[in-house]
Amino acid sequence: MNEEFFKEFHIASINGDKKWHSLKVNVLLQNTEAKQPSINAFLGARYSRSADSIVDIAKEIYESGKDASKKLEAIFYNYGHKSVGDMADVFLTLENIPIFVAQRFFYSNPVHAGQERSTRYQDFSKPKFVRFPDSIKVSRKVQDGYEDLMHLALKYYSDLKDETEKAFISYFKVTNDVNEKSALKARVFDTVRYFLPIGLQTSMGVLMSARAWAERISYYRASKFEIERELGELIYNLLMGTENLKNQGYIPEADGLIRHTEADSTRKASTEAILEIISNYRTSDIPFELFVSPNRDPSAELIENYSLLINPYSKLILGEDEFENVKKKVSEIIFQNHNHHHQLGNVGQSGSYLISGIADYGAIKDLIRHRSFEKFIPLFEEELDFDKEMEREAKDMFRLCDYLEIPEFQALREKYSKNMLDYYSRVKKWYKLLQKEASKDISNEYGRYVLNHGYRVFYKFYGSFDDIAYTISLRTRNGGHIAYRKLTRDWLKALNILDPIWSG
Repeated sequence: MNEEFFKEFHIASINGDKKWHSLKVNVLLQNTEAKQPSINAFLGARYSRSADSIVDIAKEIYESGKDASKKLEAIFYNYGHKSVGDMADVFLTLENIPIFVAQRFFYSNPVHAGQERSTRYQDFSKPKFVRFPDSIKVSRKVQDGYEDLMHLALKYYSDLKDETEKAFISYFKVTNDVNEKSALKARVFDTVRYFLPIGLQTSMGVLMSARAWAERISYYRASKFEIERELGELIYNLLMGTENLKNQGYIPEADGLIRHTEADSTRKASTEAILEIISNYRTSDIPFELFVSPNRDPSAELIENYSLLINPYSKLILGEDEFENVKKKVSEIIFQNHNHHHQLGNVGQSGSYLISGIADYGAIKDLIRHRSFEKFIPLFEEELDFDKEMEREAKDMFRLCDYLEIPEFQALREKYSKNMLDYYSRVKKWYKLLQKEASKDISNEYGRYVLNHGYRVFYKFYGSFDDIAYTISLRTRNGGHIAYRKLTRDWLKALNILDPIWSG
């Protein structure tokens, strides 16, 4: 590992120094001289057991000369990990991670403040993406095929960019007006970005509590994805502080709150056991259509979510007695493995309204940022049988930008469709080679990296009236990507048919 401490910038950094990836994790420090987040957490803990003002408590601590961070660690075990760790905020940036890994982070962490680099502002002339680890023995043909797919997707992206721009200038009658040029640039990119693979590198900055970082490390350490296990170790070493960094003067902000980060495999264990039970029952195909419904049975949602990991485009068929029997068996597994320290994750989420359907990856990527939504998207789950995704016909694996629905763009649309069809036909052939040579976990991970922003994804979003009204209001307004604007508009139409409360 390479470690650096930039005291003047309040930043400590660590990277893995591996040939197959260029992961780098940075922590943006609040105070280079003290463990400020730990101190803040300690003051908060004291505050909850005192009648004094926070100013008086802080004055007492600082004037006594006591080390607040050490005092925090002393009460840490009495107070409990979560309540104290929630009050210590730590700001990290995760650099050079696959776009898919960034989305999985947003998907599975409902409480965070974070930003990812927008693809609108990236240079894709020299694409960067993770390679196969040295420890994974696959043939040169598989490795070259993987890289060829990345470059092919970006070739289609590049080839159609200028042609799309010319067609849009003509149709939208774009002048030299600054606003019109800005809108043109956004529209063109939003159309051609459908070719961008989700295995391309991106970076993100996230502010989360020490508790949330500790949980993320635990889940990364148990992840089936190689890149996430690497990332987990880098985050842990940075937040705990290596000897090298400490010798450079780095003071870890919340190391006392990041200790209990053993690999957490409870979700993996319960999912495998539950899938073994429900895989014995019949299924039927799910139609590709929008579905909205209020107040569905949460236990039915839970069982259905597990079944979607077997095949996200089918529905489990259970009789009344069978359903009750399955629920009892599932209940035993869940309460054997899960408690307040080991939660179910997204598979157990449901809410007032359910909205489910099919959308392109790009639209899903934008919508999972709405942290008030509960959500379940099989593609983002490690336990998904990804082979089922690859069994679909190539023509059913993608959609195109809604601008291309305009009749005047028919010829352009045909070129997009032809290239997409060619791309996914090649993806399917390459994936079959990968299956023969690599483990299922590696196939599941690297198979996802070659998918692009046009890939068709099954989704389930849950939200209260307020959550959904907020999202529709925000996302249907001018300025954003047309795909999620149209999608949320379709949500509103369907909700209005369901209930006139939405008619306003």
